[in-house]
Amino acid sequence: MKHFKQFTSFALAVVLAAGFTAAGAESEAGESSAASANTVKLGLMIAKNGQSLSSDEWEVLADIFEDVINNKHEDLSLPFASDEGLPGLGGAKVEFVTGEQIDTQTAVMVADQLIQEEGVVGLFGHFTSTTTAAAMVSAEKNSVPLLSEGTSMSLLNAGYDYWLRSFGGDDFYVQRSMEFINSVKEAYGDISTIALCSENSDFGTGIATLEKAAAEENGYTVVENVFYDSADRDVSSKVRLLKDANADVVMMSSYAADALAFMEEFKAQDYFPKMLLGQRGGFMSSGFARTLGADADTVLTTARWADTLDNEAAKQIAALFKEKTGNTLIGDVLVDVWNGVLLCVAINQAGTTDAAAVREVFAKGLDLDPVLDPMASGGYVYGETGDNENKDCIIVQYSGGALNPVYPEDKAVAELSYPSVTWSER
Repeated sequence: MKHFKQFTSFALAVVLAAGFTAAGAESEAGESSAASANTVKLGLMIAKNGQSLSSDEWEVLADIFEDVINNKHEDLSLPFASDEGLPGLGGAKVEFVTGEQIDTQTAVMVADQLIQEEGVVGLFGHFTSTTTAAAMVSAEKNSVPLLSEGTSMSLLNAGYDYWLRSFGGDDFYVQRSMEFINSVKEAYGDISTIALCSENSDFGTGIATLEKAAAEENGYTVVENVFYDSADRDVSSKVRLLKDANADVVMMSSYAADALAFMEEFKAQDYFPKMLLGQRGGFMSSGFARTLGADADTVLTTARWADTLDNEAAKQIAALFKEKTGNTLIGDVLVDVWNGVLLCVAINQAGTTDAAAVREVFAKGLDLDPVLDPMASGGYVYGETGDNENKDCIIVQYSGGALNPVYPEDKAVAELSYPSVTWSER
């Protein structure tokens, strides 16, 4: 099992102090590419900080996919499993080279280093919207495709050619959330008020703005709009505001640690709304269910994927990850690494690592057999803004430690539990 090379801020400082120029680095990258013509290098950028409780899981999953791509696995329904390497490039092997980025500054430096020194021909991984915006600069400057699931609406305005997103932005997830709430209202007829609770960085405030507008447009009354600092673990006053508002639905945008802090305080104040709907983030962290156990039951969140989807490829990759880590594979981890596989599909389809040719493949659409797609997506065709025109998402609900899709109907594997059970009923 291959170990991944790590790049830290300290290593970057040493490299920069040594006086490597962009021209020299590009020359070295060219020599490296020529010397390793049978290897396609892709840069996996990961964030190791308090916003995630599962930072090592990206590397484990990337290792699994690298093995599936490079070696024959005829028992698996996953891309390239029946081949050895990329057949469109004469069986070239794939190597994922990892770099750690914790903020906008290191995102740019790590992207530059992976491209200019390691010779990677594509970037993917675990990004926030802000680190996406930073890494986009390097990717565009070096003409290297970057697949990132940063969801901020501002990313669409950059006008860059080489940034791509497979699963949509905040507007799409909010729209799907409202469709879901409307469907529950139609079935139960008792939803009229919504409260919003969001961390106060661009992530939370951007989503809250979209949620408020969408709620009002759909005829709901927004009775509370709470903002908080994600570093603040004393959220008792915020929970009291939500409890006093007594909204039918509470919509939350949180990171990992603060999502747990709110759940603990909800229990301490014996409060739980009829529906608690998260916007991914901390509610999709692998530590959420492990930490809370049954206390996570009935919590809902938008999601890109769930290991309980009725899809053979999904079941197989979930089982491989479980065997390797003992943990349940979370959708946000899979999506981030799956983008690396999509880069391989595009490069293989193009028959070259030339960036312009690969970008053209993304624009025309990836030729990926749906049977081999664990995401059970509608396909991958990337428009001028970089967004996948066939993007999709699901609504999942925690039950017994599992995340079960409950919406839309064609992807549901369980009945919605509504209204949520009280703490005494858990």
